[in-house]
Amino acid sequence: MTEHESSEQKIHRDKTILVTEDDKDIAQFIKSALEMEGYHVICVQDGVKAVEIVQNQQVHLIILDIMMPVFSGYWFCDVFKKNPQTKDIPVIFISALNSDEDIKRGMELGASAYLTKPFKIKKLLDTVASLF
Repeated sequence: MTEHESSEQKIHRDKTILVTEDDKDIAQFIKSALEMEGYHVICVQDGVKAVEIVQNQQVHLIILDIMMPVFSGYWFCDVFKKNPQTKDIPVIFISALNSDEDIKRGMELGASAYLTKPFKIKKLLDTVASLF
């Protein structure tokens, strides 16, 4: 632990969060906020890259946009929740899709939380913390 690192940051340092978000600005905003809390963050812009990361690295939590190129976040969540090796990784959806049906679908696919855009970063950080 460095001189300026809090004990909470030290606790989070071993937690890897995968952010799957096609908007680079939103991804960087999320990454910066999570890194300030001491998490290790990997950002990818589509589901194909996300699949590769989860297959090759230990990921403790996934933050997932729904409307992405190649595969939707719904598809990605469904695939990983059906896989015995990845089914227990918590998923937080962050999406501009905000109808009751969209939220219900995300939760039925196994998401731990569903935040709508625009979202408050404190709400995201609190949600992430509650899942560890």
